[in-house]
Amino acid sequence: MSAPRWYAPNTVAAAPPIVAPVEVAPIADTPVDDTQVGPEPVTQPNNLKAILWMIGASVAFTALVVSVRELSSSLPTAEVLFFRAAFSVSLLLPWAFRAGWHGVLSKRPLAHTGRCLSTFTAMMLWFHAVGLTTLADSVAIQSTYPLFTILLAMLLLGERPGWFRWAATMVGFAGMLIIVRPGFIEIGPATLMLLGASVFYAISNTFVKYMSDTEPANRMVFIQNASLALLSVVPAVYYWVTPSMANIPWIVLLVISGLAAHMCITRALAAGEASVVMPFDYLRLPFAAVLGFLLYLEVPDAPTIIGGIVIFIAVSAIATSERKGRR
Repeated sequence: MSAPRWYAPNTVAAAPPIVAPVEVAPIADTPVDDTQVGPEPVTQPNNLKAILWMIGASVAFTALVVSVRELSSSLPTAEVLFFRAAFSVSLLLPWAFRAGWHGVLSKRPLAHTGRCLSTFTAMMLWFHAVGLTTLADSVAIQSTYPLFTILLAMLLLGERPGWFRWAATMVGFAGMLIIVRPGFIEIGPATLMLLGASVFYAISNTFVKYMSDTEPANRMVFIQNASLALLSVVPAVYYWVTPSMANIPWIVLLVISGLAAHMCITRALAAGEASVVMPFDYLRLPFAAVLGFLLYLEVPDAPTIIGGIVIFIAVSAIATSERKGRR
């Protein structure tokens, strides 16, 4: 039986990538209570700490999109997702054994279910779309999800970002548009899938913020990856394509960058306000341009440089405001 296009390997040729594999920044050694099962004491948001976690997430996501792009031309979408989730679970097993059932199991299964289903939908859409368009377009369109996250945090979680944060967010979005140049990207299936992935990623992030008062970061990451592995295993096995030796390094990068990205973003949303930390996700765009030059000798064009400068101005303004606010 032939595989439907959704799970079949993507074979559409794409423009040369503007980014290249990078070393994932090591996860910071901030102590995490691995066995906590009860509510944590209410603490004030630590937005500066959360910003650092989000910057780490941007670096890891940049590496992740490169590995997905490389694998999508030869492996089915569900298989790529299964590798990413299953190997991430294996890396977290030492923590799970140490924490025990009381550390792994949650008393908020419905919230975890909502997060896992939204993440699975987002990743299936995004992984498939990455193989149908260029890396630059994939990163730019998918980077709209911080705006959806800020909106959902305001509507559902009661966050009230002031005018300065909204302005900085919109400036960051404007920098993204400068890089993308509206009218250059056609509104096709890949674009719609990327926008849909952004919405579902925002829903997932909102669940993270909702659960962060009782759920340790390690537990949330472990439950999510275990759920993703279970959801993707059936289609992955049914449409299995044995990876070649050339796929192995990209699978390793996929696993490490994917786990690091979700660790970082989970800690960022747990530590700070979503309306503060999400604009820093735009940093993945200038990161992509810089790495493309350093590793592939690709010279960014003028709109990419200008857009990157605009994004850095926006996030620097937020960081400066937070430092003044904490003094």
